[in-house]
Amino acid sequence: MDELMVQFAIEARELVQQSSKDLLSLEANPGDRESLESAFRAIHTLKGSVALFDFGLMQDVLHRAEDLLSQARSGRIDVSAALIDPLMEVIEWVEVSIDGISRTGHLLEAQDKQAARLLGLLDIELTEGTAEPAAASAAQVPEWALALQQAVVQSDADETLIAIRYEPHSECFFNGDDPLATISRLADVRHLTLSLNGPAPSPEDYDPFRCILVIEAVSGASLKDVQAAFRLIPDQVKLIPLPKPLTERMSPVWEAAPAPSSARQRTTLRVDSARIDKLIEIAGELVTAKNGLAPLAFEARSLGNAALSRRILSSHHEIEQLVASLYTAVTRARLIPLEQTFRRFSRLVRETAPKLGKAVDLIIEGETVEADREIVEDLFEPLLHLIRNSLDHGIEPEADRIRLSKPPRGRIQLRARQSGDHVEIEIKDDGRGIDPDRVGRTAVDRGLISTSRAVGLSHKETLQLVFAPGFSTAATVSDLSGRGVGLDVVNRSIQRLGGTIELQSTPGSGTTFTLRLPVSVSMAQLMVVEAGGERYGIPISDVVETHKLPAGAVQPVRAGKAYILRDRTIPLLYLAELLQLPEARLPADDIKVLIVRVGEELIGVAVDAIAERAETLTRPLDGLLQGVSGILGTTLLGDGKVLLVLNLEELVQ
Repeated sequence: MDELMVQFAIEARELVQQSSKDLLSLEANPGDRESLESAFRAIHTLKGSVALFDFGLMQDVLHRAEDLLSQARSGRIDVSAALIDPLMEVIEWVEVSIDGISRTGHLLEAQDKQAARLLGLLDIELTEGTAEPAAASAAQVPEWALALQQAVVQSDADETLIAIRYEPHSECFFNGDDPLATISRLADVRHLTLSLNGPAPSPEDYDPFRCILVIEAVSGASLKDVQAAFRLIPDQVKLIPLPKPLTERMSPVWEAAPAPSSARQRTTLRVDSARIDKLIEIAGELVTAKNGLAPLAFEARSLGNAALSRRILSSHHEIEQLVASLYTAVTRARLIPLEQTFRRFSRLVRETAPKLGKAVDLIIEGETVEADREIVEDLFEPLLHLIRNSLDHGIEPEADRIRLSKPPRGRIQLRARQSGDHVEIEIKDDGRGIDPDRVGRTAVDRGLISTSRAVGLSHKETLQLVFAPGFSTAATVSDLSGRGVGLDVVNRSIQRLGGTIELQSTPGSGTTFTLRLPVSVSMAQLMVVEAGGERYGIPISDVVETHKLPAGAVQPVRAGKAYILRDRTIPLLYLAELLQLPEARLPADDIKVLIVRVGEELIGVAVDAIAERAETLTRPLDGLLQGVSGILGTTLLGDGKVLLVLNLEELVQ
């Protein structure tokens, strides 16, 4: 596929998402002028892009959709479900069509056959708008209209001329617009003036792809005919009737919001994500190279050259700051707003809820919060599952909600907020909630836990059983998943992204899932430890504290060992034994212990020595080692040796 087609697919998807979001906003608030303008611009730009290719009737469908939005903007038809529903079908059709175009380079036959049906849907009778333009006094007539009135001679004292001021968007050429061709279609032009919208650029600064014209004209045609000539770009045009004499009361009948300033500059640049990934890889290599300077400094000192050692350490600290700044800047380049994932759920709820016989509002907050591109994209599947569960088995039918004295319309809240270097995402519904007693009984029936253990679990611990593999309380299988089905998969998906998920629920009031994820993939602070003659890395974030423990303080407890720390019994495990090292030995003197948190418990992990701390970029395992339990990945130390980075939580379980 050529570069032009690739660029079309990228931009078309963005325009589809934007128009979908705007139409959903209009459905909730028909008077939202900003969303109406935005939807029109998105459809108009999409139609202009489609015009560059031979995509069958797609241009005709988009042209008709654009025409309906134009009529809504001018107040000739009302914004209602009769308008929104067919437009949403068009957007969904275009979205599916783009996927086929991306694969084949042309519109698939299946999508092309649907165009005629969509044109029929768009050929609808809509309620005419009742909004009347506000009258204006002669003093309110703009100066440019007065100047045009003086520049033209009216042949009939009773005729009404139309003053026109057309300011094309600076990037109108890319939307398929030709300002001179548009103005040439006007009937009965009495006067025409072309000027620049600002100072004339120098020959070196002139950009032939940006329009800098202002076109002013006077036409003797009717207002309706003039409006028709500009029906697709009314936001770029102002029309003022010019009755004679001008001192009489006049009404500007059709005047749209002023066009965006031509001085608007591009603030974004599309870059292939592979290039950003390559920069992150290079930054990671710089981190490894930087770490190699510290051993050189110690070697210089051991050879008696203290001055050289100090210079090396000084360079090490300076490079460390520069590398950290570089890595932070590069990782920030990968950040994208969660909106790209969140906005896809509005349409899902809108389409799914009626099929289930329910009325549900999806409230989205914090969609501008940013996270790493990979995290944002991979969040869709787990969030999709949670929202489907809320729709299917969380929110009650309308009749049940009324009987329970709840609002007839259910409510699902999808909210994001940034907390330090993490993002918290909350999916909350006001449905029937989850009964912990039922969860406990189901877990026992399915053999996930014993009856005695189920009795001793707290309310919160019982609810966490829904994340166990094979758990489900659904009595029947529906098109959606039952509450609890596949939540173990959701949990694993979030863990793969470096996050956690928590569940809170009150029977009769609703359920809340809280996801906590890192903002970006960042350099890891590692604690390098020794066990069985080998060195391993442990994320410092996993370590609550470290301390030395006298060997005599360790006491046998059943099949294991434990010790007392601040009046609390702490289980003690040995890292060498956990890794099944062949030469594992128990220290006879003081034991170096790492205190780690596993769930709600603190566990001590004994190591032979704590060597150093290092800041590195951890690479995940691949190939045959991919998915090995207890190993987060690998990294390179300054001396070039490979270090395994451990997942202590998986090792001790």
